[in-house]
Amino acid sequence: MKHLILFLITITAGINGCSQIGYTAYQKIEGLDVSTKWGKARDADGTKKPALLLAFENTNNYPVSYSFDILLYYEGLLRESGRIEDVCLDGLKSSVGKLNGIYFIPEKFTEEQLKNSDFNFVLEEIQVVKIAQCIDEEEIPQE
Repeated sequence: MKHLILFLITITAGINGCSQIGYTAYQKIEGLDVSTKWGKARDADGTKKPALLLAFENTNNYPVSYSFDILLYYEGLLRESGRIEDVCLDGLKSSVGKLNGIYFIPEKFTEEQLKNSDFNFVLEEIQVVKIAQCIDEEEIPQE
């Protein structure tokens, strides 16, 4: 019975998109729904650290490529920034947080600062471009 309940929860979460797994809607732009939440992710050394987890849902029938800047503010001043570029997402698909590697680990903030009301983040310059198809890196011929 427990397995059935877990299965139903998993299916329901998949059908209802990112909102069922704790993400907050951030913005909708050109058929791309962007959601965020704070959680933990492993850095390059394998250490779990606070991270901005990002979820994207492409509601278009065609693949898109998206890029954006992440701006982190503390006490009204820009303290850290990052950029994610040219991420491909097939039509009617989603990519979520740690599962798909879409997250940002701040390097210049303590966990306390990230929870402080003086901290804020902005996703800026979100660009969404219709493309013919997504290409896996394994499919790109190596020279």
